[in-house]
Amino acid sequence: MRQTTIGTHLQNNRNGVKASLAAALVLTFAGSSHAADLPAPLSGKASDALVTLATTGNPDPLHTELGGTVISSEDLQKQANASMKLHKDEHLAPKALVTPTGEIYAMVAPTITKDNFILADRQGNVHRVDVGDSEGHRMPFVVETVVADGGTPWYVEFWRWITFQ
Repeated sequence: MRQTTIGTHLQNNRNGVKASLAAALVLTFAGSSHAADLPAPLSGKASDALVTLATTGNPDPLHTELGGTVISSEDLQKQANASMKLHKDEHLAPKALVTPTGEIYAMVAPTITKDNFILADRQGNVHRVDVGDSEGHRMPFVVETVVADGGTPWYVEFWRWITFQ
């Protein structure tokens, strides 16, 4: 009988912890999501093309979806470093997308996080955005504080970048 009571107590604690974490995540994302400041493709649920850019660095699907030009991310890298949106050991994926409306999208290489990208808006403001894929909701939000989720092994990302998968 005692084992059943302990097992039930542990199960109730796990459910309580899950509910508390879910509530905290909702409050965190609701408070940090500056949807009004982000372009229309970032409001609501992220498209598969945006998730692909944020998780693999491949801008081609987003290019197909939004149009524009795929460019080197070198200039955006300098702008992101200057505005302190990247950590010293982070860099952008080699390619970026400039949309017809002037926004620039590029993946933050997944050394610390798995699904962040940099967005330079039409006014030149640089935002670090989490696409919400590793959180499971795919609702983009502006990153206020970078929370490390372990990143992705370098060899996996290297393979994705050379094969653009």
